[in-house]
Amino acid sequence: MAFETLIIDGDGGRPVPALSMVNKVGAEFLNGQILIMEGVINPGQMILPHTHTREDECAYVLAGTLTYQIGQHVRDAQAGTYVVKPRGVPHAFWNATALPARVMEIHVPATFDRFYDELAGIFANHNPAEPAWRQAFDELNQRYGLIQHWELAQQIADQHQVGPGR
Repeated sequence: MAFETLIIDGDGGRPVPALSMVNKVGAEFLNGQILIMEGVINPGQMILPHTHTREDECAYVLAGTLTYQIGQHVRDAQAGTYVVKPRGVPHAFWNATALPARVMEIHVPATFDRFYDELAGIFANHNPAEPAWRQAFDELNQRYGLIQHWELAQQIADQHQVGPGR
């Protein structure tokens, strides 16, 4: 790997435009041991409640405020906050504010390297309100060992007026 590729500038990385995300450090770095993504979470947007079975996650809120639910615990996380999300523990997060938030997501190992690209394709081809979207999303989750908690998603959406793709 060329030295130039080992330094990723602030505006560098591989964009995933449909999700407002950038793959900053992919599986091709460090023998697939880490994946680092950056993304924007818009006002009213929720990352659906789910559980990882193959990787651990850590988030760092770069700007704004996000609300995290990890297990049964709910807490706001402002810029500068780290949020640890171990595998096997259900979690979700959302932006309940009027301003976009930015977050860095770190996955260990990098088993999720292509997940976001595939998810972007689902959002590009399906409306989240249609059954075909959920079917495609469930199939993607199964391939990546992700357990979706649909019943909890509806509860959070109703309580906080947030949802996927908002």
